[in-house]
Amino acid sequence: MRLRNTLIVLYCTVVSVAILYEHQALLPLFARQWGVSPADVALLTTVTMTPLAIAPLVYGYVLERVSARRLLVIGLAVLTVVQLVLAQGPGYGAFLLLRGLEGLILPAVLTALMTYSSAIGGPAGGRRAITLYIAATIVGGFSGRTFSGVIANYLDWQAAFWMWSALAALALLSTRWLDSDPRANLGRVRWPEVRTMIARPVNRLGFAAAFLLFFVFAAMMNFLPFRMHQLDPGITQGAVAWVYAGYLVGVVVPLSSLWLIRRLGGERRTLLTGCAVYLAGLTMLALGGLPWIYFGMFVFAAGMFTLHSVLTAYLNHLEPRRKGLVNGLYVSSYYSGGAFGSYLPGVVYEQAGWLSYSLLLLVLLLLLGAILWRMPSAVPA
Repeated sequence: MRLRNTLIVLYCTVVSVAILYEHQALLPLFARQWGVSPADVALLTTVTMTPLAIAPLVYGYVLERVSARRLLVIGLAVLTVVQLVLAQGPGYGAFLLLRGLEGLILPAVLTALMTYSSAIGGPAGGRRAITLYIAATIVGGFSGRTFSGVIANYLDWQAAFWMWSALAALALLSTRWLDSDPRANLGRVRWPEVRTMIARPVNRLGFAAAFLLFFVFAAMMNFLPFRMHQLDPGITQGAVAWVYAGYLVGVVVPLSSLWLIRRLGGERRTLLTGCAVYLAGLTMLALGGLPWIYFGMFVFAAGMFTLHSVLTAYLNHLEPRRKGLVNGLYVSSYYSGGAFGSYLPGVVYEQAGWLSYSLLLLVLLLLLGAILWRMPSAVPA
């Protein structure tokens, strides 16, 4: 029974995250179809991601009154309907509005899935369940970007959206066999506690690092397809989509993070090493030709997911009591960076070109390294 619940949760997670990123490889295609600029079409990511920045502080209240299973069913039902409308191929304005609606629904679905994962794992298996959940989000991110692009290449982009509509409907159907979850004891978030948490220097540094690391990642994921078309105007949609294969290295990294920490001599050294790898990957993507871009994505993703997995565990270990609150603030900082990063660098790209855009991201990663350098080297037991 636990295996069945786990498989359903993992499947729903993959589909939900795939829908979050289903459009990203298609952005140059949408820009040409609707006659809008790269920065304007990038808003499709921004409006979907922005609610994820505030979701942990909102849906926690909902889950105090509504079970995770019920919230999941409602969220998947709305998501399926919106996907069906998007597959009809509306214009830019309607598409942007509908993606904004999905942005409001996806945090509810993902919050419910994470809560359910920790509940079915129990006290002993909670960490393993969350690790599987994170791995599923990475598989979903790869699937949404890559399969949408490949299908659009051989059929059209609407066929890709029809596919995700069908898979979302199947996810909704699968919840019929999902057991009721124990009500999560989340505790009400109080603003004095939030201020106290942010007042701790190590938390301020950690949240700033989370903002910057996803700002850079979201920026590169959003505008790299435009760069690939710039390097080769005849490149196919499928060839652009497969660049995201490097994203799959993120499935391995969280599972090996503890080994890396032991091998490198602590969390701070591991974070600085991850930042150096991240910087190397960004340099390959920024300055290299197409072969370097395909290889560089593996390096770029390895650095990013090393930072993400180690920083999350690091801040959790430093917080003895309100782990839920520190996680919520971390996720808010992380997706705030993603929301801003998915749009603002595009303005630089449009006005000043790829080199200036790349230099901006390189400077932000150097700032990230400076922040990580200031973090304490030893973690209290």
